[in-house]
Amino acid sequence: MSAAEHYFQLHGLQAEAPKRLNRALEMAIGELQTTLYGPSKSELTAVETTMLERSGADLEEHPERDDPMLAYATQFAAILATSMTPTEVAKILAVTPVRVRQMIREGSLYAIRVGGRWNVPIFQIGGNTLVPNIGQVNERLQGMDAVSIMSWYTTPDPELENVKSNSLTPLEWLKTGRDVDVLLAIVPEA
Repeated sequence: MSAAEHYFQLHGLQAEAPKRLNRALEMAIGELQTTLYGPSKSELTAVETTMLERSGADLEEHPERDDPMLAYATQFAAILATSMTPTEVAKILAVTPVRVRQMIREGSLYAIRVGGRWNVPIFQIGGNTLVPNIGQVNERLQGMDAVSIMSWYTTPDPELENVKSNSLTPLEWLKTGRDVDVLLAIVPEA
């Protein structure tokens, strides 16, 4: 198993063919707000530069540092690449696509709208059903972006311990049928 496949598996994602991931990455970057990466000092007036330097701002370029927008776009693309359409979700859940779209509107099924189409991240589905109680949690996460939601669901939380005192992720907590109220108490605010 490659490192990339291992990363996807750890985060509840399926590795897909590179073409699909590349298309998703293009879509993700297109959906992000445009950010200008020009040289900091050359885009500022002398007065702005002086004011920012006096306040302690670092205006020097740091090409050796990781680009947080690239990391975000990559994560967003991975979510899109492993998402399903409402019709695909409907087939798995044995409901109509109309019901799936209703669940999306209600907030019980998290979805991302890109290019006028809904994309439902697969981490919410276990087998042929939704992960237990995920709808209640999703309703509380409304207003958060896809990467933050995925990160929250897949990051171990010390408040969520199993009998061996190991921290579980919120997604593991739900999949193992634990008390949803414990999880709802630690849901981040959007």
